[in-house]
Amino acid sequence: MQSSWDFERLSEACNKAGCILCRLTGETTRRYLETFKDEMFTDVNVRAKLRSSRGFCNTHTWQLVQMGASLSLAQAYRDIITDEIEQLEKDGGRRRQRWFHPKNGEELSPCPACQQSNEALTRFVFSLRQSLPDSSFYTLFLSSHGLCLQHFHLSCTLKPLAASETWLPLLRQAQLAIMQRLEAQLSELIRKHDYRYKDEKRGAEMTSWQRAAGLVSGEEGSIT
Repeated sequence: MQSSWDFERLSEACNKAGCILCRLTGETTRRYLETFKDEMFTDVNVRAKLRSSRGFCNTHTWQLVQMGASLSLAQAYRDIITDEIEQLEKDGGRRRQRWFHPKNGEELSPCPACQQSNEALTRFVFSLRQSLPDSSFYTLFLSSHGLCLQHFHLSCTLKPLAASETWLPLLRQAQLAIMQRLEAQLSELIRKHDYRYKDEKRGAEMTSWQRAAGLVSGEEGSIT
């Protein structure tokens, strides 16, 4: 396990701020979107998949906008708009029951970027479970910001729960210690907002409110 790519990435993420699964999943999704913006938008199969899904979801569409993906979005979304124009022309202007519905009554495919994100998250959850019994990784994880609540509960419950007796107690024990540490820092932050203690030295507790936001709600832009 120590030599695996996922193990290395999980270990590196433990040394950075925020939920390690939010970070790794977000990085994977951003790489996918960058690759689409720079290369994949010309791929016939990718374009067909986007026509089937009616493009990316709102979140990933606007991430691409922020990346400046002008040509790739123009080409991909022109395909979708052209399809809709053809359907409207065939309908003769009659009101349709459902707008932006695939042809021939097919169901919409999921957003390709969401698929990539979900697959990466599942892989990292299983890699995390495998890594926890490693004493060096456990020490790293214990000193990290741990997991946001959504990813913690997912990591505890995602099936299959193979060999859960080897990793589940460790995950719960570490997450508990991490949250207790954060709760103590939040209490200290609140205390130091009292004017009577305004001259006391400030430390890591002053950013604890941001870490609490990430733990409760997930890191910014990472959970869709």
